Amino acid sequence: MARILVVDDDSPIRRVLRALFERSGHEVLEAATASEALESLALPPAERPEAVVCDVLMPGMSGLEFYERLVVLAPDLSERVVFLTGANHDPAVHQPIEQLGVPLLGKLDDLQLLVDAIRLALLRAKLS
Repeated sequence: MARILVVDDDSPIRRVLRALFERSGHEVLEAATASEALESLALPPAERPEAVVCDVLMPGMSGLEFYERLVVLAPDLSERVVFLTGANHDPAVHQPIEQLGVPLLGKLDDLQLLVDAIRLALLRAKLS
């Protein structure tokens, strides 16, 4: 299947997401910070992520700042990002993401929705 990059400063969340995606047949790369995630964008094409799940609120660089840099460094990935946050009902969080047109899911939502959102993003990329 696909190589998914999970970016979240919370290691238990990364562990849960890794298990979820691996059960769905995906390979998972993990990053505890947005800076670490940016490094994975510089990997050789055969090792680079094909889609990204990114927390929004992280120390240092936020998910939105990460996305802005991703668009420059790996524009092909810009339509294969899904944001995940516990603050998805906070207008200060969801409005800027909605303006970008990037999917946003809550950490308390059914996480199968996340797998489906990534699957849809990957499918759209193949059809483009």
